[in-house]
Amino acid sequence: MLLDAGSLLVWLVALPLVGALALVVLTATSMELGRRYALTTALAAALLTFGLSLRLIARHADPALVVNAPWIPTLGVNWHLAADGLSLWLILLTTLLTPLAMLASAAIVTRRPAYFLLLLLFESGLVGVFLARDLVTFYVFWEVVLIPAYFLIGMWGGENRRAAVTKFFLYTVAGSLLMLAAIIGLYVGHGAATGRYTFDVETLVAARNVIPAETRQWCFWGFAAAFFVKIPLFPLHTWQADTYAEAPTPVAALLSGAMSKMGTYALVRFGVGLFPDIAREWATLMLTLAVVSILHGALAALAQTDLKRLLAYSSLSHLGFVTLGVFSFTTYGVEGAMFHMAAHGVTTAALFLLVAMLEARRKTTALADFGGLAGAMPRFAFLMVVASLASAGVPLTNGFIGEFLTLLGAFTVAPGFAVAAAGGMILSAVYLLTAARRTLFGCSASLFEAPDMDWRETLAVAPLVALMLVMGVAPQLFLRPTRPAVPPEAVAVSRS
Repeated sequence: MLLDAGSLLVWLVALPLVGALALVVLTATSMELGRRYALTTALAAALLTFGLSLRLIARHADPALVVNAPWIPTLGVNWHLAADGLSLWLILLTTLLTPLAMLASAAIVTRRPAYFLLLLLFESGLVGVFLARDLVTFYVFWEVVLIPAYFLIGMWGGENRRAAVTKFFLYTVAGSLLMLAAIIGLYVGHGAATGRYTFDVETLVAARNVIPAETRQWCFWGFAAAFFVKIPLFPLHTWQADTYAEAPTPVAALLSGAMSKMGTYALVRFGVGLFPDIAREWATLMLTLAVVSILHGALAALAQTDLKRLLAYSSLSHLGFVTLGVFSFTTYGVEGAMFHMAAHGVTTAALFLLVAMLEARRKTTALADFGGLAGAMPRFAFLMVVASLASAGVPLTNGFIGEFLTLLGAFTVAPGFAVAAAGGMILSAVYLLTAARRTLFGCSASLFEAPDMDWRETLAVAPLVALMLVMGVAPQLFLRPTRPAVPPEAVAVSRS
């Protein structure tokens, strides 16, 4: 079916919802049919969405790739969607990870239709966040993501899921409410200054200086609080390890691989785009928090005895590099930040999916319960080693490119911060390779007979491992579409 540019964006949001509706109809017809075909139905919708999203690669620079229709015209709210190089890879990352997480969720047996329905709602909300260009539309999608995430963790999580999901919910809602207050502040401030009340991002960016400086100051912090919680950034990270550890492991792959990118993407699109002068004013503080996140996450990961908690703290550390690159306000730094968002999503999702396979075999993710798997599970061992090397930032992998560019950008303006952050790369190699060695080459006779990955499990991880190598060897394929879309306000220092 031929789609015009606007319809393409609408269908990217709508197709997962159509799949969710099909699950509802199927289950209403017969509970047995719903249970039996839940994965097939959801996977079909997710794969169709991924196939559709691939069309963005050739069309992301098309000025016609926009939808802008009145939604609540009396308040100046529009249904405004658009895609560009800034959102391209994050949309593709989301639509790729969702079907892979579904493949890794085949072992879910309780309330299967509800589980896969919530995954589809989660995907629709995420894609909407990366497409929205109206602040109310953006906020609605931002909150939509929270609802399925809450139930996925609360209903299918581990023993301590209630405490973890409550903390996750409270942190996220608190940040969201601060962002809502900031959105209203921008709306009122812009309307009072210009006579036009609007939530349109492009309009607000073009006239941002007409809003009083004091209003812009607290609006910046309202947005920043929401974004820093979602990334997360120290010290707003304390919900993360518990949430990732208690979430179903395929869901944790989506939380770390895709949901955390809501915060980093919005930081560039809205935080810096709307408030560049204030962001630069607080750059030193932000660089400090970024470095603390990198080192704290790495040191905490070293102390972990559970694979999921280790990956949670590793995510905290790696996403600190994104913040470091953004607040360097250099071309290299911002390009590295955008690249590292996608790179981290690929590597951390692959590692969480690999851990899910171990959990399915052993019913635990404790490091002490694994060892010696390389002999019995050679395919698993190969994929885990490559993913660990990529996450550790070894050259010719995607992890190296993103971290190298962010460090290069940071060194241009703040050498001390860059040197301190480089320590996080060293520590990441230590904890990731130590975990891989203990899991694959340690001694644990009880696991020597563990079956290797089947075709479904291999299919869930192999594409991500291939992407790690492609992104590492040919980074220009991913950097080139991003460059024209980087807001000029985000770059104060260009390449020499």
